[in-house]
Amino acid sequence: MARPSPFADRTDGPAPDALVVELGRPTRAALGCFGLTTVFLAVVALAAVSYAIFRVPGPTTAPGALRVVAAVLGGIFLLIVVGLGTVAVKAVRSRQGLALDAHGVWWRADQTLVLVPWSDIAAARLVTPRKVRGARSSTPRTPAVELCPVDDDTIRRYPALTDRVTGGEPIRPGLPRLRFTFRLPSVTDGSSVADTIARLAPDQWAAGTTSPSAD
Repeated sequence: MARPSPFADRTDGPAPDALVVELGRPTRAALGCFGLTTVFLAVVALAAVSYAIFRVPGPTTAPGALRVVAAVLGGIFLLIVVGLGTVAVKAVRSRQGLALDAHGVWWRADQTLVLVPWSDIAAARLVTPRKVRGARSSTPRTPAVELCPVDDDTIRRYPALTDRVTGGEPIRPGLPRLRFTFRLPSVTDGSSVADTIARLAPDQWAAGTTSPSAD
């Protein structure tokens, strides 16, 4: 079953025909690994608490101090399990996405909704990290879309996007060094975003894919 659009519950959001890309959602593999780790810690916690109370599983002749240690460790592990479960639920329920329509670029992070109109964007491009042969890096290999504002004052008008502001060489001479950057979840999404920007805002589209760094 397809996951609903991050903007589905907003009547003040992008147009129905907008291109929508969900961001920040963990993959099934990541959720699976996270779930297995949480289950393992839960089993350890329950075993420790069970031994502290019933002396099962474990030696029944062990000193009482060992049961106290088991109770403390069990409590600590239970707190960790509760914390991990809270993080997992928050990650699954969070709504974060990017949308492009005739009005501009929309950004949503839970209850925060921002529209950057095309008139505030001087240039837009798709970038990918440069892969250095033989070098290991934790930098995501998925593309990112960069939106260069018409001037630095434009950046200040969108405080909700502060965490999305990055710097670097200007996309074009005379443009600001700062721009809004959104990491996309896949190469396929990058192609869809590039095609949509080229169609909706051809004057702003900086054709071609570039490599911003050798991370």
